[in-house]
Amino acid sequence: MTFTHIVSKNLRYNFKRFLSYLFVNSFVVAVLFMYGSLLFNEILAKDIAMKLVSDYIEIAAYAIILFSIAFVSYTGIYFVKSRGKEFGVYLTLGMTTRDLMRMVIFESFVVVIGSAICGIAAGLLVSKLFYLILAKILGLTADIYFISYKTYLLSLGVFLFVFLCNLLFTSTFIRKLSIIQIAKASSTKGLAKSRPVIGGVAAVVFIASLWSFHATLTGNEWLNDLMGDDQSTWLLADMMAMFVSLYFAIASGIDAVRAIFARFPALYNRNILILSSLSHRFFTYKVSLYIVSLLIALSLFFTGFGLSIYSYTKKTIDEYVPFDFMIESTHGINVIGKNEIKAIVEANGGAVGTFSAFEYIRNENYRAFSGQFVYFNKASFIVSETNFNKHMNMSVDVAPDELLLVHNQKGEEQEKVDYDSLLTVEPWRAGNARAEAFRQNPTNADRFVKSLGDIARLKYEQPKTRTMYASFIDSYGNVEFESVMANVVDDSVYDSLRQEEHSTAYLFNLKSGDGSAIFAALLDALRDKNNDQSLWSTAQAQLGVKDQAEYLRPIYKAERIDVMLRINGFMFFSFAFMGLLFLMSSIVVLYYKIVTDVDEEKEKISLLKKIGLTGAECRSYLQAHLAILFFTPLVIGGIPVLFLLHASFGFTVYAGYLMARVLMLYGLFALMNTVFYLTLRKKFFRGAGLAA
Repeated sequence: MTFTHIVSKNLRYNFKRFLSYLFVNSFVVAVLFMYGSLLFNEILAKDIAMKLVSDYIEIAAYAIILFSIAFVSYTGIYFVKSRGKEFGVYLTLGMTTRDLMRMVIFESFVVVIGSAICGIAAGLLVSKLFYLILAKILGLTADIYFISYKTYLLSLGVFLFVFLCNLLFTSTFIRKLSIIQIAKASSTKGLAKSRPVIGGVAAVVFIASLWSFHATLTGNEWLNDLMGDDQSTWLLADMMAMFVSLYFAIASGIDAVRAIFARFPALYNRNILILSSLSHRFFTYKVSLYIVSLLIALSLFFTGFGLSIYSYTKKTIDEYVPFDFMIESTHGINVIGKNEIKAIVEANGGAVGTFSAFEYIRNENYRAFSGQFVYFNKASFIVSETNFNKHMNMSVDVAPDELLLVHNQKGEEQEKVDYDSLLTVEPWRAGNARAEAFRQNPTNADRFVKSLGDIARLKYEQPKTRTMYASFIDSYGNVEFESVMANVVDDSVYDSLRQEEHSTAYLFNLKSGDGSAIFAALLDALRDKNNDQSLWSTAQAQLGVKDQAEYLRPIYKAERIDVMLRINGFMFFSFAFMGLLFLMSSIVVLYYKIVTDVDEEKEKISLLKKIGLTGAECRSYLQAHLAILFFTPLVIGGIPVLFLLHASFGFTVYAGYLMARVLMLYGLFALMNTVFYLTLRKKFFRGAGLAA
C-alpha cells in the first residue's frame, strides 16, 4: 500500500470528523467574508450614518478577527489532540514523524481548499440576505449590495494565517512527544489536577470584579473617589479580571458540585456515572464550559446592548426632538424673523402649526457642595419665567431668589439638589475659556467670584433650587443627543441681564406640507442670510461651539429621526451580528465536540453495557452529560451579563423597559439552546450506538 493510498483511506475512514472540521473552518471564513463586505462596502461608506458609526464598525471588525483567530486555534488544537490514538497507531506501524507530517500537510491542504471554497460560497449566498436585512433595518430602498476584493483578502488572509499557526502546533505536537504520549493524547486530554485553593480565590476575584464593574457603572461614590479619573482603565481591568478568573472559578464550581454530592451518598450513587465523568474529564469540562459560557456571555452582551441602543432611541426621540423644526439665531447667525419663516413655509405649500420664538441667554454653571466648588459641564441657558410659560403653555412661578432647573431628559429632574448654583453670563468663547482654565486650576468659590470682576453672575442657594422635566427644545447630536438644561428665573432677574447678548430658538410644528421641501427652502434662505452657500453640506448636526454657522444647522425632526434610526440601525445590526456570531459559535463548538468525541463515547457505552448497565441508564448518563454542556453556560455566562446590563441602564428611567427586552432576548437564547440540544442529542445517541 502506497503513502497516497494510506492518506486517501484515512480521509475516507475519518470522513465525518474531517467534515465537521471543514464545517467549522468554513463557518469562520463565511463570517469574515460577510462582515468584511460591510467593512469595505463603498456604497454604504458614502452614507452619513455609516460615516458617524465607522469607528464602531471597525472595532467590531477587530473583535470578529480576534474571535476568528481564537476560534480556529481552539478547534484546530482540539482536532489534533482528538486524533492522538490514530497518530500513535501510524507511528507504531512504522511511519516516521516526517511521513506523519506529510500526511497532515496533505489533509490540511484539502481542508484549507475545501473551507475556502465552501466559506466563500456560503458568504456570497448569505450576504444577499445579510444586506436585505440591513436595508430593512435602515429603511433603505436603494441596492446596497457590494463586494470588494478586500473582502476576499480579509477572509482568506486571516483564515490562512491561523491555519498555518495550527499546522505549526501540529508539527510540534508530533515531533516533540513520544509514541505513548501521542497515542494517549485523546484519552488524557480531559485529565487535570483539581486546585481548590486557586479555584476558590478565582471565584472571589470574579465576584469582586463583577461587583466593582457594576458599582462603577451605577456611580458608587466610594469607588469613584478611589478611581479618580482612571475609570475607563479600572473598568478594563475589571473585565480582564472577570475573563481570566472565570476559567479557574468554573473549576472551583465543579469541585463544589462534587463535594456537595459526596455529602449525600444516596444522591451521589444515583449520579455516580456523571460525577465520575466530571472527575475523569475535569479539564475538558472546565475548558468546554468556559468557552461556551464566554461565547454566550458575549452573545447576550452584544445583542442586548445593540437592542437596548435601538430601543432607547425609538423610545426617547420625541423627548429630545419635540418640535418639527428648530432654527437657532445667535451672534448674528441665522438672523431671521417669525414672519419670514412662515412666508417660506407657505411659499412651499405648507402651513405652520404651533410656533414659538424662545428667547434665552447662554451661561456657564458652577456648583458648590460639601466643601467643593466645581464646574458643571452641561449645555444650559437662562430663561425668564414668562418666556418659558409662553413657550410651554405652563404657569410656573419663580421668585426673585429662586432657580428652577428644567431638564429635557426624563429622569434627570430626580437628581438630588444638594448644591448652591453660580451662573456666569459672558460671551460664549470667553465663558468656555474661563471654565477650561478653572478645570485646569480649580479654586474655591470666594476666589473664583472675585476673579469674575464685572462679569454678570447669578447666585442661588440649595433650598431655593428645584427641578422639573419638560421637553422644551430640539437637541443637537447624531450618535448621542445633547441633554439641555434651562435655568428659569424671575422676570426681574432676567431683565437685569438684557444688556447681555441673547439668542432665540424658533421652534415650530408643521400643520401640513412636504417637510423635506420646506426644510430645503429654509436651508437655502439661511445660507443667503449667512452669505455662505457652502454651509451644511451634510445632515450632520454637530455638537460644539455655538457662535459659528456650521454648528448652528437648523434641526428637522424627520431628518433627525431618519439619521438616528439609521445610525442606531447600523450599530444594532453590527452588535446583533456579533451576538448571533457568538451564539452560533457556541453551538458550533458543542457540535464539533460531540462529533469528535462520539467514538470515545461509543467505546465507553460499550464497556458500560458489558458491566450490566441498561440502554436507559446509558441514555440517562449521556443526557446528563449533554445537559451540563448545553445549559450550565446559560447560567454561568448569562446571569452576570444580565447583572451588568441592568447596571448600564441606570442612566435612564426606561431601565425597566430596556431590561424587559433583554430578558425576552435571554429567553429566546434559552429556547434556541433547547432546540439545538434536542437536535444534537438525537445525533449523539445514534453516534454512541443508542436509540434516541
